[in-house]
Amino acid sequence: MSRVIKDPEERREEIIITAERLFLARGYEDTSISDIVKEINVSQGAFYYYFESKEDVLVAVMVRQIAQMERDFIGIAGRDDLDEAMKINMMANRMLCLSDAGKKIHGYIHQSKNATLRLKLMRARPFAEIAPVMANVIAAGCSKGRFHVSRPLETSYLLLALMASSIHIFYRNGCSASSNESLEKSNAFNINQPDEAFLENMREALQDLLARALDISDFNFVLKI
Repeated sequence: MSRVIKDPEERREEIIITAERLFLARGYEDTSISDIVKEINVSQGAFYYYFESKEDVLVAVMVRQIAQMERDFIGIAGRDDLDEAMKINMMANRMLCLSDAGKKIHGYIHQSKNATLRLKLMRARPFAEIAPVMANVIAAGCSKGRFHVSRPLETSYLLLALMASSIHIFYRNGCSASSNESLEKSNAFNINQPDEAFLENMREALQDLLARALDISDFNFVLKI
């Protein structure tokens, strides 16, 4: 079969989408670069034109998911039927309530052996586009006396970091439910869920932190983790 020449950005996106689908279907460890390029009929040289390694394409998968989150945040921020507290509540739930694909990928990334992979993701500055969207909502709430925050952008970064840390703790706790050896040998993204008591404690702590960070006393945050 002859290879189809595509626009570089279109080809890069095709590689990311294909890699994500194969990672979820076969597991990250059981998907090779050759599997990805065969699926879309390009050479390995074409893959390495866009990505240095399989790890880098997994980071690109995560960045793509974060871009979708940004679009969702913008949609929430633009709603006229919600006040600022409700918008922040929805943004928090959007971040914490991952899709099945997101859960599987996060489950893999948060395994203890993947510290380098997590560092690569952080270097991609995942909050750089999302934080200003949340900051605009916080600033609007402050102008109406709903919130009492002196630095909306820094507060949004703090809240996003707290939620990201909670996701990390969530999956680390889930990891502890099975033996480290069996988990490290697993090639899939699947991961055990933590028990309900842990979830409830984490939920209450985050709800309290949101209220304290925004200095709001007349709204009860409700997180659906």
